[in-house]
Amino acid sequence: MNKINLSLLIIILIVVFSGFFYQEALNNSKKNDLVSNVNAAVKLVETKGEASFPEFYTDKWFKGDEYIFIWQLNGIRVVYPPDPAGVNKNMTDLKDYADKPIGKLFIETAQKGEGWVEYIWPKPGETTPSTKITFIKKAVYGNQTYLVGSGIYLD
Repeated sequence: MNKINLSLLIIILIVVFSGFFYQEALNNSKKNDLVSNVNAAVKLVETKGEASFPEFYTDKWFKGDEYIFIWQLNGIRVVYPPDPAGVNKNMTDLKDYADKPIGKLFIETAQKGEGWVEYIWPKPGETTPSTKITFIKKAVYGNQTYLVGSGIYLD
């Protein structure tokens, strides 16, 4: 391999890897923002209980495909900004596009305290599924325990 070909190969590798590292840094930044948002939502729920629910439908918390959702630990969805008609539905048997039981995984994750669930779900307005991760955290107010979550798509 001559010096020009070797130089071109090195440049291509640098471009490919820098794009990869940029995407990873972007995803990590989004994940950190998501965790902060969920933590703030948990604090609000633990302070105000159900009285906090209407706040999650405002522009402060609901920005397109970025929103907070809340379920009771029995699987009943109590906050769902993208479709308020979806409130009071039992989500326990919710599965992703690969038949992964994400409803049960969300509940199990909240019971443990907090964590991430990765699954396959289409972006709003699309039919082709993408990889999505959701951060779930438990919130307690009075005698009610909730799971509070929010997710992002990994591009």
